[in-house]
Formats: sequence, C-alpha cells, structure tokens
Amino acid sequence: MKIRVRKNYFKDRSQACDEIKARGLHVMETDVPPVRNESHWHHFSTRIYILDGELNITDSARKLTLKAGPGALVEVPERVLHSEASECGYSIIAGLSVDPATLIAPINLEPGLLQKA
Repeated sequence: MKIRVRKNYFKDRSQACDEIKARGLHVMETDVPPVRNESHWHHFSTRIYILDGELNITDSARKLTLKAGPGALVEVPERVLHSEASECGYSIIAGLSVDPATLIAPINLEPGLLQKA
C-alpha cells in the first residue's frame, strides 16, 4: 500500500463531500495550521480533499514527497508511514474509514508501534 496524490481530482467541496458519502466514509472538515511532523501512521485510512493551501506529504517507505494543492485528492491507507509539512497550512474535507468522534489521541502513532499493532 502506498500514498497517492491525484491532482485536479475534484472541483469543489460539494463534489468531495458527495464522493465521501457515496464511498461510505465518515466526513471530517478542518483547517490545518502550519505543520511539520515526524514519520507516523494511523489505524484508519483517509481520503484527503485539499480545498485550500498546500500539503507536502512524504511516503516514508518510498522516501518520496508528494505535493497537493487545491483540487487534489491525497489517499493515505491505514498503517502506512508518512509525514506532513505545510508552511502556511491548508483546509480539507476528508473521508475517514472510522468515525472521527471515536478517535482517541494520539492519532499520529510512532513508527515503532507499527510492528506491534
């Protein structure tokens, strides 16, 4: 499994939201402040639709950084090591494989825990 970025994938928030619901995923919309984090993973998969700003996401296993701006879809499978960076922050609507209300911090899990999970 690997991270994928599809540029010019969607036109607006409504289209992204409709697709998320059609796939049976849970909708989460948020503004992400400027960020630079270390390699981590999640127990859930996510489809990130970039509404505004820019996200640089690094697929740690492939040592490959992918850039995503408005209109891009970022697909992050569960249990895939990655890190994120954004100098100015970004706005997203995301489709999660789990209900966001059930998430317990921390959601960014350390690489060493991946082998134990």
